[in-house]
Order: sequence, then C-alpha cells, then structure tokens
Amino acid sequence: MKSYEAIGVVEAQHFATALELVDEMCKTSHVQLLGAEKYLGGRLVTLIVGGSIGSVTAAVKAAREVCAKKPRNPLKMSLVIPKPHAEIMKFIIPAQLEAEAMEAAAEIRQPEQQETVEEQVETNIRQPKAENSKQPVQKQAGAVQRQKSQGQIKTSSTSKGTKNKK
Repeated sequence: MKSYEAIGVVEAQHFATALELVDEMCKTSHVQLLGAEKYLGGRLVTLIVGGSIGSVTAAVKAAREVCAKKPRNPLKMSLVIPKPHAEIMKFIIPAQLEAEAMEAAAEIRQPEQQETVEEQVETNIRQPKAENSKQPVQKQAGAVQRQKSQGQIKTSSTSKGTKNKK
C-alpha cells in the first residue's frame, strides 16, 4: 500500500463543482486523487487527495479559493490530515487497490489473447483449407447423434469376452 505524507478531504455541493475543484487541485500542486464519493445523487461530493504535506495544503487552499469566488460558496468542508495512520488509509484506498488489481489482470489477459489471435492467423496462413476438412465429418457425426436421440437408429451393445452359460 502506498503511503502519503498527508491527505486532503474536500466536500462540496454539486458534481460539476467537484470536477472543477479536482482540476484546480491537481493543476495547483502535485497531488493524486485517491477517491471521490457521491452522496445525494451527486449533490454532495467528497474528494480525497494525497501527496506531500505542502502539496496537499496548497491543493486544499486552492479549492477553498475557487469555492469562495462562487455564489453561495458550495464548499461544505475541507481539511488536511498530515501523516495519516494506516488504519485511515484502509478506508480510503481499498477501492483504488481493487481497481488497480482489475487493471493488472486485464493487462495480463490482454497479451495472452493477442498471442492466440496471432497464432490463429499464422496457422490459417500456413495451412490453407482443404476441401476434405473435418467439417463434413463433424456434420455427419452430429446427424448421427440427432438420429440416435430421436430413436431412428438402434444401437446394439455387445460385450466382448462374455459367454452365455448353459
């Protein structure tokens, strides 16, 4: 788990305002967005950023300034937590870790899929299709299976090595 010197929490009204605040905070200082939570259908949004103490302080201050310029000041709460405890970070980063794990799994699966497609292309190029391919045999086998299931063909079971005793 990545540790941060500080985390900043900003809570504002309206999702559009929150997007504006994230943009301003990231442009103002070198912080990383750790999480965003929407409450009340996007009318109340909590943003959590992490980084060095100075960067997080500057980012939160920039968010306060942006909201102060707006009518009705949409900022509900903002704070900086220096040296957050590992137990606090467990509540903030689990969603991020889960997303990173899913991205890593997708990256692992993606090269395998590309290899199989490339192998299929190579085999198709190297081995041209013959007229007597397995398709007619497979079709015949399928037809026989259908007839057996419908009872049109009777199968006899012979057991080898057994003799009738008198």
